[in-house]
Amino acid sequence: MKTKLLYIVVFFGFLLASCEHSEQPVPAVSVDFYIPLGDARFSALQNPGGWCYVTGGYNGIFIYNLDCSTYYAYDRACPANRNHTALVYNEKTHCLYHTDTDKNCDSQYSVLLQGAVQSGSSKYPLKKYQVRKEGDKLHVVNETYYLD
Repeated sequence: MKTKLLYIVVFFGFLLASCEHSEQPVPAVSVDFYIPLGDARFSALQNPGGWCYVTGGYNGIFIYNLDCSTYYAYDRACPANRNHTALVYNEKTHCLYHTDTDKNCDSQYSVLLQGAVQSGSSKYPLKKYQVRKEGDKLHVVNETYYLD
């Protein structure tokens, strides 16, 4: 009986040790700010499909208006190498990517699919921030620090 228990413990130990580590490589930073939708700098966010870049996060933040009630916010840091230049948005493919793949990563990340890798060699999705519409403002906050 003790031998079977030992084999089970060892088996699960190997199983856990062999699991790929899926921690987000972009460091958690404090993000907690409001965007007034009436501000001319953010007027694009008033329409579905509208987007903008804002400062903050690890390497800047991209904000996207899906349908005037759902907004997405992603860090512009490349999860494949957070020290590369900030990702940019391609309106045709709805992806964030690097324009210079010779100096940066070759991956593209889908804005509409929760920051998932659309193509390329990256193993990690984009770092996502929570966005809540509060009246005529958007509240953008790091999910690590987010409390309801």
